[in-house]
Amino acid sequence: MEEKYPYRLIRSKRKSISLQIDENCELVVRAPLHASKREIDEMVQAHAGWIEKHMPEARRRMENSMKITPELLAALKERAEKELPGRVAHYARLMGVEPAGIRITAARKRFGSCSGRNSLCFSCLLMLYPSEAVDAVVVHELAHIRHHDHSPAFYSFIYRVMPDYPSRELLLRKTPEIK
Repeated sequence: MEEKYPYRLIRSKRKSISLQIDENCELVVRAPLHASKREIDEMVQAHAGWIEKHMPEARRRMENSMKITPELLAALKERAEKELPGRVAHYARLMGVEPAGIRITAARKRFGSCSGRNSLCFSCLLMLYPSEAVDAVVVHELAHIRHHDHSPAFYSFIYRVMPDYPSRELLLRKTPEIK
């Protein structure tokens, strides 16, 4: 019988089976060493809806990532270096926090991060998104200066500054169209 959803299997010392779609649009199944092929296949079939929902988005992401030329990347980095420090300063004042520094990278997997020493890092690819989404990432990372976790207190701190944070965050889940 041909598999409806072909996948790459990775076995390891883990307790459960998980599915993911990697950057090459390949379905990856991570399974415990003891899991049977039948058990794994049943899990894949049981999550057919999830696969069908997420595979098109993964394909769009892959297509767009191929369109990011070195010239576009340089332009995005330059724009981020101009715009982000002002946005960070604005929201840092509102939130009563102070970052130790700001770095701009070309990270493809995460839009921002906050180190244990309160240094912020942002991906220049963030500049492909609407300004409302960019500000949501800025506020999220600044909130980590006060709360180094994703606790209810962390989100409460964000909502005080940005009550519409959830709708702004949703904008980041859509793959931007690169022309």
